[in-house]
Amino acid sequence: MNAGGFMKTRFAALASLLLSMLVAGCSLPSAQPDPTRYYLLTAPAVAAPATGDTVLGLRSVDTAAYLRTRALIVRQGEHEVEFREYARWGEALDAGIARVLRENLLASDAIAQVAVVPFALDQERDFDVTVRVLACEGEAGGAVRFRAGWELWSTGAGAEVLDRGHHEARGLTWDGRNEASLAAALSQAVAGLSADIIAAVGRQ
Repeated sequence: MNAGGFMKTRFAALASLLLSMLVAGCSLPSAQPDPTRYYLLTAPAVAAPATGDTVLGLRSVDTAAYLRTRALIVRQGEHEVEFREYARWGEALDAGIARVLRENLLASDAIAQVAVVPFALDQERDFDVTVRVLACEGEAGGAVRFRAGWELWSTGAGAEVLDRGHHEARGLTWDGRNEASLAAALSQAVAGLSADIIAAVGRQ
């Protein structure tokens, strides 16, 4: 083969390679929709205005460090947890628990108002509440784990703890697959915590 023929053959091979690359580039897979789903804790709507006059301050809702994630958590065993990155809370979990706790407390006939921090300088309160959430997740086998400690405080300069307790949800389940059912079950768990606090207020 002479030099001219060799150059033509080489040029044709290069053109074929470029054409193949162009075709491959045009057939790249299309973008897939984001599979992430977002969930919220919920509370029953307040049916009627409260008849009581107690003003409660929701001073803090703190969560264990491993719960400070947007991913819903499923416990695989006593020492293993799965963070479901495609099933996420629509808000920070502590904020969601505080929101639903407030709504549940307001649904009580005894509580007229629930103030949240930061309190206004002129906000008068009968009691304050602090909450510490220790567990808030599902189990792979279908059980639901929710544990929280709470304290009821007096207000003013000499504030002190008037009552305290620990709430652990029992008998709640989810189907192990549908995270919406887990969010619903955890909402029931927060309602149980709310009931404990309402009962403590009633004892004062």
